[in-house]
Amino acid sequence: MRRGLFQYIADLGYGATKYPFGALKPKVVLGHFSSCEIGYNQKLFFDELRSQGFKRTIWQLIFPGQVAGLIKNIPRQSNGTNEYHVRFYDDGTIDCELEVARFDRLHWVGPRQRGVEVLERLIDESATIKCIETREKIKKLFGDKPYSENCLRSV
Repeated sequence: MRRGLFQYIADLGYGATKYPFGALKPKVVLGHFSSCEIGYNQKLFFDELRSQGFKRTIWQLIFPGQVAGLIKNIPRQSNGTNEYHVRFYDDGTIDCELEVARFDRLHWVGPRQRGVEVLERLIDESATIKCIETREKIKKLFGDKPYSENCLRSV
């Protein structure tokens, strides 16, 4: 799917106005977790992802209830995605979405894929979270939040 500059600007205007950017929510960019066990486990996984090259960004849209978020560029997948977006929520959910990179013309209309399996692989490969019981508790937090679907303009 080719997207010209005009279509990209229209897509950007549509998608980027649905939710605030991280620049407006610095607490979320830094990550703020509750002091309960769920928040502790989210923070453990957040720190693990940071050790695996995930980065904070002021460009990520902040969805309702989001307390932290990370992104990581990956090689382009067969489905066209090339970036992981991981979001942590105040209800304990940890969500992952595979997207086309943020500054690509297809970002706002390109393919998206839910990434619970990606999260499971990342926790299984963890170098810092060695306790199997803790890994299993974190896996129970993995889920889907479909907020990004509100940002996609129909083509």
